[in-house]
Amino acid sequence: MNFIYLNWTSILVPFIAGIFNFRYFDKNLKIIFSFVCYGTANEVFTRLLFWLADVKNAMPLLHLYGAISLGLLFAFYFYVLKSLIDKRIYLILTFVFFIYWVVNSLFIQSIFEYPSLPSSLGDILIILLSIMYFYKVMMEAKIVKLADEPSIWINTAILIYYTGNLFFYILFNNILEVSREFSKITVYYYSALMALFYILIAVGFLKARKRKPVSK
Repeated sequence: MNFIYLNWTSILVPFIAGIFNFRYFDKNLKIIFSFVCYGTANEVFTRLLFWLADVKNAMPLLHLYGAISLGLLFAFYFYVLKSLIDKRIYLILTFVFFIYWVVNSLFIQSIFEYPSLPSSLGDILIILLSIMYFYKVMMEAKIVKLADEPSIWINTAILIYYTGNLFFYILFNNILEVSREFSKITVYYYSALMALFYILIAVGFLKARKRKPVSK
């Protein structure tokens, strides 16, 4: 099995699940579906650049993808944690983070290398937000059956993926300099982790079918 293909084929699972279940989505799930749609478009566009334009380094696109995808996740947690956070402070911190991302891409790390510094910081923030969501769920105790709640599956996917991916983000550039063979192993690990991430999101989308369709 070629794990590399999991990078761009696994995302089709939640993409298709989202299309068929979109009418059941609330605002929070629509944000996550936007995250999936953008990821799908990015993967397709990147593959076309590799195949048709013979592009060797797509890291500039990865800088853009990282910023936008994290922005969508920050938006998701802004809504699901609105009863737990100070909205103004949350928005200010989010703005400061993206200023740092731009400064890093322009002046610190080249756009042609992996943006490990802002990506690692973004991972840590997302991990903290996902833990805060589980804390909120436990404290409120409003969800009768956790396994049937779409946001539980989504948040679990996010926590697992970004926790595991933090190691990849921090060490990939250093590993690449030391051993290309070992760097290939980390890419396989990353691909499998991404596949699990998207499968769990797809399950979350499917769980939304138990809801009544959301009126427009």
